[in-house]
Amino acid sequence: MDEREEEKVFIQQLQKFWEQRGVTIKIPQIGGRELEVFKLYKAVTKRGGLKVVSANKLWKEIVDQFSFPATCTSASFTLRNHYQKLLLAYEQKYFFGKEDGYIYDEEMSSNRKKTKIGFEEENQQASYAVEAEDRQHQMEFSGQPLSTLLNQNYSKVEKAETILFIKKSKIQAQASEVKRIMLAFESRIDDELTFAINNLLMYSCNYSQSFLIDQYPQLLDTITSYIEDTIKQISYLNKSYSYKTCLQTVGQQQLENLGQQQRKSMQVQTDLIKNQNVLENYNSHISVIMNDQTTELAKPSELIYQKKYIDLIQGNYEKKAECKHLEKLRTLFVALRNLAMIRANEACFMKQDKLLSFFYQILLSGADQELSKSALEIFSVLSKHIYLKQSVYMDNFMQKLIEILNGESYEDIGLVTETLRNMISISDNEAIIEGAIGEYIDQLARLLIYQNQELREIVLEFFCYLSDLKMATRLSIAKHPKILQRLVAILSIGQIKNNSLKQQDQRTNQDKINEKHVKLAAITLNNISQAPAAKQYLLIFEKELFLVAASDETVTPLLSQILFELSLVE
Repeated sequence: MDEREEEKVFIQQLQKFWEQRGVTIKIPQIGGRELEVFKLYKAVTKRGGLKVVSANKLWKEIVDQFSFPATCTSASFTLRNHYQKLLLAYEQKYFFGKEDGYIYDEEMSSNRKKTKIGFEEENQQASYAVEAEDRQHQMEFSGQPLSTLLNQNYSKVEKAETILFIKKSKIQAQASEVKRIMLAFESRIDDELTFAINNLLMYSCNYSQSFLIDQYPQLLDTITSYIEDTIKQISYLNKSYSYKTCLQTVGQQQLENLGQQQRKSMQVQTDLIKNQNVLENYNSHISVIMNDQTTELAKPSELIYQKKYIDLIQGNYEKKAECKHLEKLRTLFVALRNLAMIRANEACFMKQDKLLSFFYQILLSGADQELSKSALEIFSVLSKHIYLKQSVYMDNFMQKLIEILNGESYEDIGLVTETLRNMISISDNEAIIEGAIGEYIDQLARLLIYQNQELREIVLEFFCYLSDLKMATRLSIAKHPKILQRLVAILSIGQIKNNSLKQQDQRTNQDKINEKHVKLAAITLNNISQAPAAKQYLLIFEKELFLVAASDETVTPLLSQILFELSLVE
C-alpha cells in the first residue's frame, strides 16, 4: 500500500470513528488548501503525541514539514487546534490504546490555558480570544464539574458511548513493559513491534523521569539485532540484496552449466510463482510452492540456486511491506536519538559498537534523509566520546561531515558544527580536524555572521579550540580575508552594550549572550596573536581593538595583551 492509499484508508477510518459517535467531520483548509490530516497525525504521534509536542514546544518543527504560504502567520496555533478537534480522540484510542475513543483528562480540561501559554508569542491576538472564551464558559457553567458538562454535550448524541474519565498518569517505564518491549524486538511480530516502538518513543520523551538504559542491559542488544534484520528487508538500505549479489553467491558458472531442459524447468517454475500469492505460502515446502517441478533438478547445488532465485522473486511481492519496515525504523531512530540526549545514557551507546556502526552506515550512505538526520543528531551528542583514530569510518565520516557543512541546510550545518566542536575538545582528534581546515574554514567564516545566535556561539567555541592548536593553524585563520574582520565586529557588540547599560541598569538574556560571544571572540583573537606571523594581519584592526578595550571591561585584559603583542611588531 503506497502513501496515498494509506492516507485514503486513514481518512475513511477517521470518518468512521467520528460517525460512530454521531459526529460528521469536515477536513479543514489552511492557506487555501485542504489540510493533510494523515501527515499531521503521523508527525505528532511520531514525537509522542499531542501532550509531548505541546509540552516541548515542537509545533514549529511540525509546521516546517508543511508548505504553508507566508501569509499563514499562526500555523502552529491553527494546527494544534485542528489536531485537538479532529485527531486527539483518535490518538488516545489507537495510539495510546485507551479503552474509550474520546478521553477528557487534565490535558483536555486545560487546553485553553496551555494554548495561551505555549503560543503567546506566535499569535497573541488568538490567545486573547481564547482567554475571553474561557472566561465566558466560566461564567456560564460556574460551579458545574467537568464530567457534568461533558455528559450534557453527549446527551444529544444518539447511541452515545460511555464516557470514561481516566486520571492522567506520568509516562513512566515499568519493568514488565520494558521486558515486553525486548520480547517484541526479538519476536518481530508486527503488532508487538508497534507497541514496543511507540512506548519506547514515549519513554524517551519523558523529561520528568529519564529512561536510563543501564537499568535494562539487554535492551540495546535486542534493538541492534532488530535494526540489522530490518535493514536487510529494505532493499535500498541493504544494497547487497540484489539479483547480482544472488548470482555472485551461488556462482555465475552454475547458471551457465544448467542444461536447456533445466533452464526451461526454471522458467516454468518462475511463471508459477508469479501467478500465485507467494506471501500466503511462505511456510510451504519449496517443492509445494514450485508445484513439484524441482524433481527434474538432481544436483543439490542447483536446488540451492533455485531456492535463492525463488526468494528473489518473492522479494518483489514483499516490497509493499518495505514502507512499514522503514516507518518503524525511522520512528525507532527518533526514540534512540531522544535516549542518546540523556547524559546518563551516553556511555551505554558508546559500548554498542555494532549499533554505532549502523549509525555510521546510515549517515554515510545518505539513502534515507530522515534516518540520516536522526543519525547525525545522535552523533552531535555522542561526539564528545568519539575518538576518530579508533574508528574504521574515520576518513569517510570526516568527509561526510565536511560535505554536510558545505551544504545548504543550516539545521544540519548546526549539527555538524556541534559535532566538530565536541570532537576537537578531545586531544587525539585535534590533528585530524586541524588537517582538514582548508575544506571547511570558508563556511565557518560565513557562519560567524549567521542570524542564529546558538549556531554562531558553537562556531565561536570551535574557533577558540582551533586557534589554540598549531601556529600554522592560527596563521591560516589570520590569513582568511573575513574571519578577523568578523571577530572584531563581534567585539563591537560589547561596546554598544556598555553604552546602552549606562542609561538603564539591567541585564537581559540577550546581554548575557552578547557578552559570551564577545569573550569567545576576544579569546580567539588572543590565541591568534601568539603566532608571530599572524600579528601583521591583526595590525589592521589595532585601532578598533583599542577602542573596545577602553570601553568594555569584560575583555580589557585579553585585548590589552593583544595590543601589547602588536606593539612589539617592528
